[in-house]
Amino acid sequence: MPFAQNDGVRIYYEAVGDGEPVLWLQGVGADHRAWSVQMFHFSRRFRCILPDNRDVGRSGRATSGYDLDDMARDALSVLDSAGVERAHVVGLSMGGSIAQHVALLASERVRSLALLSSCARPDGRLRAVTGLWPELFARLGRVMFHRQAEPWMFSPEFFEHPANLRALRRYVEEDEHGQEPEAFARQAAAASAQDALVRLGEIRARTLVISGELDILVPPYLGRQLAEGIPGARFELIEGVAHSVNLERQKIFNRALEGFLLEG
Repeated sequence: MPFAQNDGVRIYYEAVGDGEPVLWLQGVGADHRAWSVQMFHFSRRFRCILPDNRDVGRSGRATSGYDLDDMARDALSVLDSAGVERAHVVGLSMGGSIAQHVALLASERVRSLALLSSCARPDGRLRAVTGLWPELFARLGRVMFHRQAEPWMFSPEFFEHPANLRALRRYVEEDEHGQEPEAFARQAAAASAQDALVRLGEIRARTLVISGELDILVPPYLGRQLAEGIPGARFELIEGVAHSVNLERQKIFNRALEGFLLEG
């Protein structure tokens, strides 16, 4: 099992497929398995590199707080370990925040950026929601916490299909490396402190920003704000989906992202 290391924390990752490298970064509480649907599709044309962020999955746990620059350096250490000089970087939610910091710290390592359900700076409502989540996680436990978070992640239509919920809940319940409350709290604090708004103009990578029309956690206006701040960035809105844009309209999402990656 491959591990990278940064600042004393071991970062687990997997690499599948051949072709141009793509680094896939997930959000708070999610490990690399949350990209499973995309890996089946994209590994046929790209080398997909999938880390578990610090404090989740098989990666090491931190002993104190950290910020998004620390997590961006984790991502860069994964590229180093995988022998990759330059990669497309895809990030969802907090993963999109990490991706922004990767581009700001090491622009020469980034071939392109795809920022999904992400923002440059959380608004007050988002900070209020995620500020409460660590306490809910600690009180409810991991499984029930994720159950109560489902309406923030998915559209009403998603809940009309019981098979969707069964697969989602199995992902959480069968996790052999379940996240601890304190680890979740550290990730949530790092994500909530994101504020790259005034630095977006420094990003030079070709950028795609995707938001879900029905995302109530990170509303589309925050995605538009993100795209407007990055020179030349493209904004796409996927209709009928919420925060988990990569899962609810898989074919539409995969086609949009693949087309962008193949442009250069």
